[in-house]
Amino acid sequence: MAIIAIVAFGAGLIRGFTGFGGPAFMLAILTLFFTPYSIVSKILVVDFIASVYLFKVVYRQIDWRATACMVLPTLVFMPLGHWLLIELDPVWMKRAMALIIATACVMMLVGFRYKHPMTTAWLVFVGICSGVVFGGSYIALVAVVFILLGPYDKHQGRTLIISWSFFTVLGFALMSAVSGTTGIDDVIAAAPGAATYLLGTWIGSHGFRKSSEKLFRRAAIATLLALSIVNVVS
Repeated sequence: MAIIAIVAFGAGLIRGFTGFGGPAFMLAILTLFFTPYSIVSKILVVDFIASVYLFKVVYRQIDWRATACMVLPTLVFMPLGHWLLIELDPVWMKRAMALIIATACVMMLVGFRYKHPMTTAWLVFVGICSGVVFGGSYIALVAVVFILLGPYDKHQGRTLIISWSFFTVLGFALMSAVSGTTGIDDVIAAAPGAATYLLGTWIGSHGFRKSSEKLFRRAAIATLLALSIVNVVS
């Protein structure tokens, strides 16, 4: 519980500031102490309340069309990813995804960004890919990469990330409860972490409001790249 609580606070700072990265940060560190299969359920419990808090903060700025186009295919394909989590080697799944994300980070660092917001077809495609990955690992970085590569400013990009992840987390929680991968023991073990994670999220969210566009993008890309490297070598 102590390990989860300490790691959760740092993860909450990342989640609150960038809108993402908290669960991936926790997964990268806590897999040193727990198996990937057992830790995903605990991360779900820790991230759930913070996801609700962030959604409430950005509710009035949400682009509902773009959010729906990503959320619906994500929810449909999450069970496939959840099945892969149980049936396949989660370590190799994590490393393969980390390599893809690291490549995208390099593209962002050299200044590549597509010029127009994602079309409906692209939003659906990203939702499908994100559903498979998120269902198998509880990591939202695939969706984040596509959003950060776009022309969205810091408020638009972060809001889309938060609104998509909110509904995705709800779907994942229901799926985990029904499949039995998350139970009362997980809730009890993760409770202290949920409290420190929410505190970190609150602090990070206030830091975001005072940050510049340049600082936000640098922090987001640095977070993605660091998480990718850790997931490749761990």
